[in-house]
Amino acid sequence: MKNNFSILIIAICLHGCASTNDETIKEYPNLSLTHNEIKSSKWDQLNRFPARYPIKAVQKFIEGCATIEYVITPQNEVKDIVVVVSTNKHFSKAAKQAIKSWKWSELPKSILTQPVKTQTRFDFCFDKPNQPCSSTIPTYSCPSEDIIYSTGMLVKASG
Repeated sequence: MKNNFSILIIAICLHGCASTNDETIKEYPNLSLTHNEIKSSKWDQLNRFPARYPIKAVQKFIEGCATIEYVITPQNEVKDIVVVVSTNKHFSKAAKQAIKSWKWSELPKSILTQPVKTQTRFDFCFDKPNQPCSSTIPTYSCPSEDIIYSTGMLVKASG
């Protein structure tokens, strides 16, 4: 009876005790943050499109932000993606997905000689008449001077 109990505990831990999520394993844990790295001219070829505004946030008219920290390698791979701050879990998920979707592999391989850690802030907001999101002072706060705006628009259904 005792042996069966030990086997059960081992089986449970194999499926639930250890994290197998690659995002929790840091390849560059001691790398210092380089502020505004991605805003330098060497990254001009990278098409940094905004994150998709999460449907659940649009439906609830939620605005907010997410700051994502990540490492760019000399092979133009993105590693160690971490949510620094987020006002909503849907925003952090959308922001991480956007960074992963940028076409890093299409960049020249000679941009970096060493890995670099940087961060980007995604602001999720609704444009108002004669006042785009980029010109409003948000009620939420996430760090980073590198800001990408994901704007939503409310459309009234007719009928």
